Amino acid sequence: MSLTKFDGITYPFFGLLEKPYAISYDLTKIYVIRHKDSHRETVDDKSLQGDYFARLAQMTQRIKFDVTCANLQQLIISKVKWGMDANAKPFDLSERQNLKAKSRPILKTRGSHIFVKGISYPFTMPTKETLDFNKNDTLFMTLVFINEEWYPFEITDEVKNIKSISV
Repeated sequence: MSLTKFDGITYPFFGLLEKPYAISYDLTKIYVIRHKDSHRETVDDKSLQGDYFARLAQMTQRIKFDVTCANLQQLIISKVKWGMDANAKPFDLSERQNLKAKSRPILKTRGSHIFVKGISYPFTMPTKETLDFNKNDTLFMTLVFINEEWYPFEITDEVKNIKSISV
């Protein structure tokens, strides 16, 4: 098994869709500056009690994350560039990494589940909607292989002849 930039993340993961302009630390706090001319935002305050989630809830002035991901599939789909995991460990996900990939036809949907040709399990999509693709449409899912498991990357209307993808 090869190492990926996603290894070591403990979920939930609190993410930003853009990498911060600057990250700084002092004895108890982690700060980010999102853009060159923006103000400093507090990401963590270790002087507060509890785990990272409890500390976030206690902070009156803190960063507002773009997304919260419950698992690796949500993290991949969200295209997060930087964030903190449940253990308050920062992860820079902005560097691209080539991973094994393939494109497969979507066979059917049931509720929020998507069944893909050649994969023995359905992918559960993070939606409360019932997925019902038009039976006349031929759709394909690009899958990425991470830590011995396939994950959805994108849905397209064309098959892609790929062996790897930059994630």
